[in-house]
Amino acid sequence: MPAIPMGPPTKPRKRKAPTLRAEAWEPYKARIVELHIAQGLPLREVKETIEKEFGFAAELRQYRTRISQWGRDKNIKPHEMEAIVRKRQRRKLIEDNKRELVFTIRDNKVESQKIDRWMKRNSVPESLLYAPSPAASTPSAVGCQTVSERGSPVPSPTYSAQTPDFLPAGIMSALQSPATFSPSPSVSSIIRSQGSTFIGQSPAPAYQPLPSFFPGSLSASKAFQNQSTSVDPYLAVESVWYRYKQTDEERLREDLSTAEILYGMSHAETLSILSKLGIILMDQGRFRSAEEVIRRLVEGRRITNGNDDVKTFDAMQLLGLVLGHQGLYAKAEKLHQRTFQSRRGILGDEHPSTLASMGNLASTYRDQGRWKEAEELEVQVMETRKRVLGEEHPSTLAATADLASTYRNQGRWEEAEELQAKDLQTCSRVLGEEHPDTLTSMGNLASTYSDQGRWKEAEELEVQVMETRKRVLGEEHPDTLTGMANLASTYRNQGRWKEAEELGVQVMETRKRLLGEEHPSTLAGMANLASTYRNQGRWKEAEELEVQVMETRKRVLGEEHPDTLASMANLAFTLNFQSRNEEASY
Repeated sequence: MPAIPMGPPTKPRKRKAPTLRAEAWEPYKARIVELHIAQGLPLREVKETIEKEFGFAAELRQYRTRISQWGRDKNIKPHEMEAIVRKRQRRKLIEDNKRELVFTIRDNKVESQKIDRWMKRNSVPESLLYAPSPAASTPSAVGCQTVSERGSPVPSPTYSAQTPDFLPAGIMSALQSPATFSPSPSVSSIIRSQGSTFIGQSPAPAYQPLPSFFPGSLSASKAFQNQSTSVDPYLAVESVWYRYKQTDEERLREDLSTAEILYGMSHAETLSILSKLGIILMDQGRFRSAEEVIRRLVEGRRITNGNDDVKTFDAMQLLGLVLGHQGLYAKAEKLHQRTFQSRRGILGDEHPSTLASMGNLASTYRDQGRWKEAEELEVQVMETRKRVLGEEHPSTLAATADLASTYRNQGRWEEAEELQAKDLQTCSRVLGEEHPDTLTSMGNLASTYSDQGRWKEAEELEVQVMETRKRVLGEEHPDTLTGMANLASTYRNQGRWKEAEELGVQVMETRKRLLGEEHPSTLAGMANLASTYRNQGRWKEAEELEVQVMETRKRVLGEEHPDTLASMANLAFTLNFQSRNEEASY
């Protein structure tokens, strides 16, 4: 007879969570710190947000351990509170001619009520100096600032040598960094239209330039001239992948956390950093995260500057752009309409910012296929810029390119070609044949040739664009990769599968490494390569890529985004070709 176990029933042991090394957390560090420290979200909500945004899974206790190892935990250790009380009591009782101190622990503000509660709990009288035994130096995690006459904290000379010195000048250096150009299509590339002919991707937006968000930022031409031709430094190392512009993002998030402590949530310095961070996130293709940051920017501008201030309109325009990138055209249209009407009422019909708003509204109409409304606004923008700025001004040329894009999308090839040829000729003469804007104009004209089946003419221009960009910008520059993708599309349309595949693989792999696997441009490259496989009857390879593109777009962009719907249609097309009609219907 088998022995009957005595005592209470044993509980099943909880499965041990997989070990996650430090490098596995690195790509998500800046976002975790922002959510938990800057926004004050509980760790449970942070965990859920990170899983939703990136698919990164970790246990709650692993989050606590990791945040502590990063030195960003909010809990105040006993020896740290002792140092705070010692400093505060000294300031109150001995240095009473000086202003009050504000304390931080690992960049988190320590509320005075919390200090009072600790003193009461540990029987420390407010009328006596506090001198714990043994005496110790101030821990490096403890920071303190003197409150100025205006109520804003300023760095205190009582900082210990180990304490980071968050001077305003340190923040300004981050805010005044020059504008740089990033992958097409991106916020930073809105100076010129993007002549992309990507398959499986909605037409690239051809936005008008934003008014200067950052005082002292470089002009478009100078920004291009200063663009480094070296390989982007944010490369994957072993099993660790680094997001495009991740270093810039992390620096801005640290600056943001510091500025919020020193100045508050609605201070001009804080809002300027939010604006920059929003643009970086858009360049990374992380539109939902960008929207969250930009909404904070809009709210801050409304509080600080009011509803009818130019800077508030700038923030609203940026929000309209990020909504458009997510395919939320109706919401984007409302914002652009409101910004346009407000700027026109305050600045006048011919002000550059008013014309920029008009161009953005036209772009939203174009994204919705409302060609007539888009054309009316674009003609007005182009003619006004010609009259006010001159026919050869870069903004006038950008408006001409936008109108040509609208003509091309309607199949009005002759009108589009006429404008683009003139635009190319002017850019070549004014800016030079190798200027990035000139090469963009050449790419736009090549797209119009392709749309008409004039493959040889398109190919000649696209080869010239690609080779020049390789020489001027470097082989792995995002604009060079766009040129390669367009040339691959032309090869594909001629049935030159081997050449199309060779370029397509190179574009996809390079974008994966430089931009990350979830960036919209990377997914567009994968969709293009899948199209090349499908046209050769290589169904399995095509299907594998198309499933990956569709699932990633669903997660990153949402199920109703135009690019997600396009990828679903492409996959259905591939399944139908294999007579898998039932699967395709889903």
